[in-house]
Amino acid sequence: MNMIEPVAAAPDESPLTVPTLSEALTIPSSLEHVTPPAVSATRRPAARELASWRVLKMWVNGESLSEAVTVKLIGVHEGHSIVVTAPEDSSAFDLREGALYRFRSFSGESTYEFTAPLVRSCSEPFEYLHIGWPAQQHVEKRDLRAATRVKTELPCMVYPGTQANGRFVKGTISDLSTGGAAITLHDELTVFYDEVKIVFQVAVADQEMMIEARARPVRKPDDSGEQVMGVSFVALAPTEKMALHAFVNAGLVRELEIPLYARH
Repeated sequence: MNMIEPVAAAPDESPLTVPTLSEALTIPSSLEHVTPPAVSATRRPAARELASWRVLKMWVNGESLSEAVTVKLIGVHEGHSIVVTAPEDSSAFDLREGALYRFRSFSGESTYEFTAPLVRSCSEPFEYLHIGWPAQQHVEKRDLRAATRVKTELPCMVYPGTQANGRFVKGTISDLSTGGAAITLHDELTVFYDEVKIVFQVAVADQEMMIEARARPVRKPDDSGEQVMGVSFVALAPTEKMALHAFVNAGLVRELEIPLYARH
């Protein structure tokens, strides 16, 4: 009878042991004191990644991104089809089965863009779209840590030298990256040196930060009268580079209409 007693005790002990999980062998006995928030926090990164991927911009292939609509990912049949929601006002968007469309989404530190055909537009039990599986060569990936440019309308001052004093010309920065900018000059800048000074402000975390960037002209206004100058920044201060990086990334996120909480 003594041999039977351990068998009878086994059911009472089973809730305290999980023999199928190897993690139980490495978790200390103090695990029972771990609070639920700590457990949920370890699962949060995967949820964020999923949330960011669910939002895509969709526009007709060959047209501008400004014409894009927003759709959300429903599911994926790998190698065959991608299922997304229909645009909110599908009647105002040119949806044609067999036509090619471009899509852009944001995940982690990268943006992905691809071209794929609309296979089927469905209305039951709700409106959704079957998108053809994109070929590997049609998928483009851009690293946000690279010199990504965003459209802006930032007022600036351009000094024809390395010092922010004396004569200057006002301008508007039309696109900006951590590596350089395109500037539309409001007046003619007749004198050019090897370097110029670009002074402007960017809004980061609800604060205005002044940037005084040394820059090298890589494109000067031409004789056609178009007062556009391209510059490449030279030796930005660490705080200026961080501010520009944050400003450019935030601009790209706004362009994609993806909430900041979806980022890592």
